Amino acid sequence: MKKYYFNMALSYERYLPFYQGLVQTIQVKDSLNRRIDLPAEHFRSFVTREGIYGKFELSTDDYGKFISLIRIN
Repeated sequence: MKKYYFNMALSYERYLPFYQGLVQTIQVKDSLNRRIDLPAEHFRSFVTREGIYGKFELSTDDYGKFISLIRIN
């Protein structure tokens, strides 16, 4: 299993096209400056009235397949 850590600061207005399904992928940079493309659907449970903010941990299997995404603060 591999773990990636990244910060997210995305206002509700900026996330709205992702939430509506108009945009499918969110690109983030992890703590080691690697670019990661994630399906926007994985962030839906983290959306608040303010948007999505916090530090996240992404877990994948050894082949890069999504396992989980959690907010860690």
